[in-house]
Amino acid sequence: MALHKVSFVNPNFAQGPKELNAHYLPYSPGIIWSYVQQFAHIKTNFFLGDFIWHREPIEDAVKKLEDCSIIGFSTYIWNKRYNFELAKALKKRNPKILIVQGGPEPPIERKNFFDLYPHIDICVKQEGEIAFRRIMESFNEDYKSINGLLLNTPHGLVDTGTSSRIDDLDQIPSPYLTGVFDQLMQNTPEVTWNATLETNRGCPYACTFCDWGSLTYNKIKKFGLERVFDELEWIGSKKCDFVSITDANFGIFPERDGAIADKLIEMQQTHGFPKAYTISWAKNQKKEIVDIVKKLIYVGGAKIGLNLSVQTLDENTLDIIKRKNLETNKIQEVFDLCENNNIPLYTELILGLPGETLATWKSNFYKLFKIGNHTGITVYQAQLLENAEMNLTQRETYQLQGRTVYDYLVGTYNNNEVQEGIEVIFGTRDLPPPIMLEAQVYSWFLNTFHINGITNYISRFLCKYCAVDYETFYEDLRLFIETDEWLLSEITRIKKHYGNWANYGKIMHPPVQNIEIHGWNLIHSTLIMMHSQQKVDHVFDVVERFVLDRYQINETLLTELLKFQRMFLIKHQQLPVYPQKIEITHDILGWIVNDSPLEQPACYSFDFPEDKNMSLQRFCENIFYARRRNFGKAWIEKCL
Repeated sequence: MALHKVSFVNPNFAQGPKELNAHYLPYSPGIIWSYVQQFAHIKTNFFLGDFIWHREPIEDAVKKLEDCSIIGFSTYIWNKRYNFELAKALKKRNPKILIVQGGPEPPIERKNFFDLYPHIDICVKQEGEIAFRRIMESFNEDYKSINGLLLNTPHGLVDTGTSSRIDDLDQIPSPYLTGVFDQLMQNTPEVTWNATLETNRGCPYACTFCDWGSLTYNKIKKFGLERVFDELEWIGSKKCDFVSITDANFGIFPERDGAIADKLIEMQQTHGFPKAYTISWAKNQKKEIVDIVKKLIYVGGAKIGLNLSVQTLDENTLDIIKRKNLETNKIQEVFDLCENNNIPLYTELILGLPGETLATWKSNFYKLFKIGNHTGITVYQAQLLENAEMNLTQRETYQLQGRTVYDYLVGTYNNNEVQEGIEVIFGTRDLPPPIMLEAQVYSWFLNTFHINGITNYISRFLCKYCAVDYETFYEDLRLFIETDEWLLSEITRIKKHYGNWANYGKIMHPPVQNIEIHGWNLIHSTLIMMHSQQKVDHVFDVVERFVLDRYQINETLLTELLKFQRMFLIKHQQLPVYPQKIEITHDILGWIVNDSPLEQPACYSFDFPEDKNMSLQRFCENIFYARRRNFGKAWIEKCL
């Protein structure tokens, strides 16, 4: 009896600059194959064909896969359209192939699913391991007895209900430890690999803009700690440069996750790998997590920080999206701990959530400034994910107006053959499109001046010293910068390109330093322009005129404040001379941060913890792609 060939499609995106040639190992199909290989019937009758792990021309992929019996597709926002087009081409070439789609993006709630995608035979609605095993065991038979599927039958869509989750995750063998990727890695020595580390599954939250909680039924299931350690050993020994910890809320189990962080550091010290990693931190952070991050930075040498995702601080909006953040005082505790330990702090806000108004949107920033987050606020435009509650049930109620955009995702998400699009919200009942545009421009303004470090310490000082609240300072500054020709042209440019995004689905911004400006990263473009056009000093001069015009402060103190502020923002032209020291008669930073006496001498060192010989191109790329959201701002330490 001939063996049946099984292949998997999970094209991910390249990581970092093109010259790095860094790609993700196809973890999702890998763990499915590792699981099904435990069963004698499958092992006897099926063999593994190909992994399509990166975007390649559809015709090339079809040639590799056309002789398969079953093909499993792992479908996400970054490969959805590619996967559907490839499945269509395969079905046309060989109608007998069984096409199975899984992952978070197939529109499982649409009753006309198979009218839209007739080339798909089966869609797996929840976890893939058990479902795919049963599909293989029932191959060429009736699949209706298998729970958790949508079936494309001659009589229409058949929904087989909900499947149960795997309680004991350790019954799923590791694809790393069972050698699933060994051949792939051996055949691709030129690739720098990013390994996925899954230490648990599930999300305890039910935010309406997200489909994570709904797809995982909210309860967290954990892989055994020994297995996680063994996988980290494998990642280190195989010299994987990157690891992505894909838990929805890493750090939610501080003791366990702290032990995982220790093991990660051990691998770095033993093998020199992984060199870098990304982590999705727990949504409702506790200060204990700061200890984990501190350890990763100061012991492991990681260039990461703590991401405290608040999305919004407006209570009405939080109620609508079914989200509960930490209490404000708890958030402030975390912020203070990060600042006192020189830990980069990131916060995410989402523009376009139902219930948010222009006033509440602006207040999100000022609340964050007031409680201590000044340098790591990232703004994302709200998306209408296919299976998220916000798309399924809230869309009509809150008049959520979406447009498919094709440059929200960057780099190797897209190619000329198939472009990935994401439906992004550009208008709501409370933020109609013209007001949404104003909110976008205001976000750019606060990012450029406060978050990216041009007026950060000036505004913090004035807030404390002169009782000038952040909103007053920035509303006045917003009007003042329009008196400068260059900055006014930037405002006009930003408004134009955000308008293009909303109207045409693309930013349509010309390259800066050979960097294609697109999607949410438009917000960083002015900072790139400042460096590439050597306008950093010019913008600081405008700020200085504004401060001198508005505020009456001791001349020496004001001079030192302005000097301190200029030192905080790194200028590319000055990189070779870092670190730099300044001696001042007023301890500005100590007073702002720790309430130490203001009128006392102080010496501060400003350093740049990156390659001081990097090109302007690379410098601007790091700003644009926000690989480190505090990139371009000095690390400040008090001189001994």
